[in-house]
Amino acid sequence: MRVLFVALFFVCCSLNAQEHPIGIKIGGNIASLAGDGTSGLSSLVNFHAGFFMEIDITKDLKIQPELLFTVYGFELSEGDNKSVRLNYVALPVMAKYFLSNSFSLDVGPQVGLLVTAKNGTGSLADVKTDFFDRDFGVNFGFSYAISNKVSTSLRYYLGLTDVSRVETKNQNRAFQLALQFKIK
Repeated sequence: MRVLFVALFFVCCSLNAQEHPIGIKIGGNIASLAGDGTSGLSSLVNFHAGFFMEIDITKDLKIQPELLFTVYGFELSEGDNKSVRLNYVALPVMAKYFLSNSFSLDVGPQVGLLVTAKNGTGSLADVKTDFFDRDFGVNFGFSYAISNKVSTSLRYYLGLTDVSRVETKNQNRAFQLALQFKIK
């Protein structure tokens, strides 16, 4: 699975960069865990960062593969180690349909690989064994081009797979706000 992430990203990057702009993406997440037994959990604010490429399909449609480091997780209502941070390497592939030169509706699948899972603040406890290594879901949102080089996006990540090893079924959820900077 890890090899698939890397291979797919490098295939996309091997396309001529002058024809397909590449860039850096950075933003914030408001993440939570949904499903059975999550009523006592709160959202966790964190970040995501990585790279993207835009591939023109038609005048109004672009495909945007991304390679991101993203932090999902949640806050517990009780205890000393309240926050649980789930650190993923994620590969979203967004279809961007442009309604105007600057505004697009975005949708696409995302596959994530859990790198680390930490509980607490200060000296962090490793809780990776409590979670599955893979995550799969769908992103919905929109983007707005501020200029030829800078754009912003707002999206919602709807995790579809069970991510916790407990008896209940739990999925990642996140609102993501980002800035994108084209570098080529």
